[in-house]
Amino acid sequence: MSGAGAAPTDSRLEATAGPLLNRSRRAAILCYHSVSPDGPPFLSITPELFRAQLETLTRRGYEGGGHADLAALAEGARPRRRLAFLTFDDGYLDNFTRAFPLLQEYRFRAIVFILPATVDGGGALDWPEVDDQRRAYPDVMRSLDWGMVEGMAEGGVEFGAHTVTHPHLPELGDDELMHELLEPRERIVERLGRCDSVAFPFGDWDQRVAAAAAAAGYRFAFTMPRGAQGEASRMSIPRVAVDHRDRGWRFALKLTAPGRRLLLSPAKERLRRLRRLDPRAAR
Repeated sequence: MSGAGAAPTDSRLEATAGPLLNRSRRAAILCYHSVSPDGPPFLSITPELFRAQLETLTRRGYEGGGHADLAALAEGARPRRRLAFLTFDDGYLDNFTRAFPLLQEYRFRAIVFILPATVDGGGALDWPEVDDQRRAYPDVMRSLDWGMVEGMAEGGVEFGAHTVTHPHLPELGDDELMHELLEPRERIVERLGRCDSVAFPFGDWDQRVAAAAAAAGYRFAFTMPRGAQGEASRMSIPRVAVDHRDRGWRFALKLTAPGRRLLLSPAKERLRRLRRLDPRAAR
């Protein structure tokens, strides 16, 4: 495995300027979490809003993308229709009860990233950064169980890993990092037959993390930049987050190549800094 700062040698780590960079009109790569009538802000959208977004995607000529589509895009293929990669982090219970029926109704595929140890008991989503949300929304902050996962897989949903304990991966030593990446992949392969991708918790990654994901056997890995990400590879595909504010024009903007280019560019962070410095922004 490459050390921090070392140049990776795996071909999956080579930077690309194609659709996996998430600036293309051919493919929009989005990140969801919970779909609930009453969930935590920024982690949840209502089923009504999710339905409206699926209607927008359908009206604009998108279809849901999966791992085979990612592989084709990485090889330079042009899809017959626009692709929307709807990814869901953490494996919320409502991904089965709320999101899955709507995905089936609109014939959209999705990729859901799960923590197998939590799926074992369908337990609470439990890591320090969501303590407040878990206390405030105990019925929402719960995981899928394996029966739900297998039912969704039979219905066309694909599953990837989201580590063992949802840590900040760049902070881990090499052995712990590999454990967090390798064990969930093995568990999902055991239950579903394959596990092609991983979503890095909190979107946190560096080249060492990307190299470890490749070494663990993943074909694709997803980030979620808070600021800019100017390069991407199969092991560092940037996503744009979707939350409760994404109605109408705001969601439509995220479907445009210029909109995603802005959201994944240094200009986004510069605009945030200007708003913090501008006293009118607080009014």
